[in-house]
Amino acid sequence: MDMSRLHYFCTVVNAGSLVRASELLGVSQPALSKALKKLEGEIGQKLIVPSGRGIAITDNGKRLAAEAAPLIEKIDALKSIGFARDEKSELISIATFEVFSTYFLGKVISEQFADNFDVKVFELVPGPMEEAIAKGNADIGITYLPIPHPDLDIHKITSIEMAIYGMSSRFKKTEFSHLPFVVPNIPISGTPSKAKGLDGWPDHLTPRTIKYRVTMMETALDLCRRGQCVGYFPKFVVDLHNNATRAEFNLDELSGPKGAKLGTQDVFMIKRKSDLESKSFKKIGRALRTLG
Repeated sequence: MDMSRLHYFCTVVNAGSLVRASELLGVSQPALSKALKKLEGEIGQKLIVPSGRGIAITDNGKRLAAEAAPLIEKIDALKSIGFARDEKSELISIATFEVFSTYFLGKVISEQFADNFDVKVFELVPGPMEEAIAKGNADIGITYLPIPHPDLDIHKITSIEMAIYGMSSRFKKTEFSHLPFVVPNIPISGTPSKAKGLDGWPDHLTPRTIKYRVTMMETALDLCRRGQCVGYFPKFVVDLHNNATRAEFNLDELSGPKGAKLGTQDVFMIKRKSDLESKSFKKIGRALRTLG
């Protein structure tokens, strides 16, 4: 049964005339009459009969209208869900880790997403991040260590500068092999880059001396500005740190090991294959490109 014809019929019943119904529907009267005749053919019953200069609804037509009206209302409600969400509030759920949740998303949310957005941010590491997106618990992922998943699309957005940072007054003359590193405490596995830590350092190619393991990057930055160690950080994070601290606590870029491939990390956004690329996805992507 054609639902549009059923909708036309219910409109005729409520309007009481073909002329009024055609005005409400925005279709010509001949087109409406044709659609109703096809509906009668589908039903196998006469639904409308002439009555004087107007029409009358048959008993079968009244029964059909009574049964169809709730169905038409439900269909109209389903159609309005998407529009109501766009007009009132849009839910954005983002999964990422501290590099982006603490040092990037706050500014983006305040500038790009106003009162019409309900934003949720989940702190997740690679692996659990992809699972959360695949299961629908989050919609967008931001990472530089994506783990392939059959249900997800992974889009490279930009590349960010990475370097070893520490107090130059303390470590400028220290050989790389003697540099004490602070590293993320959470191990990861399964990334195409084979990185084992959340900072993306290629430990499988270039081992380093690890002195501290911490969960929060802010803890790592604090240890570095106290001259206790060095860390492998994104340049944009260190720039924010240096702009917010006194000059004597600024962190400086230090030389890495000769021949090591350091300097950049690719940044990726993740979404479900079944999920259309939303305006919010594109907004965040544009903001990420400013970090490169």
